[in-house]
Amino acid sequence: MQKESIDDERVFVIRDFLTPDECVGYVATTEAAGYTDAPLTTSRGFVLRKDIRDNTRVMVDDVALAATLFGRAHLFLPTRVGEWSLLGLNERFRYYRYENGQTFRPHFDGSFDRSRTETSFLTFMVYLNDGFIGGDTAFYRNDGTLRVRVVPKRGMALIFEHQQLHEGAPVESGRKYVLRTDVMYQLNG
Repeated sequence: MQKESIDDERVFVIRDFLTPDECVGYVATTEAAGYTDAPLTTSRGFVLRKDIRDNTRVMVDDVALAATLFGRAHLFLPTRVGEWSLLGLNERFRYYRYENGQTFRPHFDGSFDRSRTETSFLTFMVYLNDGFIGGDTAFYRNDGTLRVRVVPKRGMALIFEHQQLHEGAPVESGRKYVLRTDVMYQLNG
């Protein structure tokens, strides 16, 4: 595993975070579970908006997987964010599947608040396959101009601050799979 900064420390990758066999296993398990439409999470709850996001997903809560993946990732993650200390990974995993033409238009990720003293600040994604065209993760400046583009590679983790404007660019050919969760922090004191 190797950490590589993409845009200061706001966006970085961990190369070879998952093995090819692990990636194949997650894809097979989630395909067997069955993918469904992926709604947006809003302050009013879940809202299906295919004009913004038209991929499908599987949601799984897995405390053991969160602990295992955190055990691999923790040395690469920021240990503090202001008054908050690194705690672990969110046990709620969202597996995304993108078919030809599917996208998640520019957006900001929201935080996962487990309690007043436990919240997330970073998105943690892993690309689970190769063999597709397009589907880059693009990051934008506040004025909407492209800042940086990350090309997916099987097994590579992509970590970034929630408040980075980004999109899952359209898949042009093939099928793209992604595992997504959050990096959790605990308030000190």
